[in-house]
Amino acid sequence: MKHHTSKERVMKRHGLPNLRLLRQRKGLSLGQLADMTGLRRDTIAHFEDGREDPQPYHIRLLARVLNVPQFDLVS
Repeated sequence: MKHHTSKERVMKRHGLPNLRLLRQRKGLSLGQLADMTGLRRDTIAHFEDGREDPQPYHIRLLARVLNVPQFDLVS
């Protein structure tokens, strides 16, 4: 069992809560979105699962490729 420090407990990841839904609405697989963005498939999966928080340029890139407002990815 991994013990978390108090700092690790406070820093929660949120990812992109709507990314999976928006990707699926466009009919795209993880691999297809990865090819279109140049991001790694596992990076996108981590954003979707909330295991990794995106940088602002990730949000801009994903929003542009999915043709949605950036706000739709993060709200």
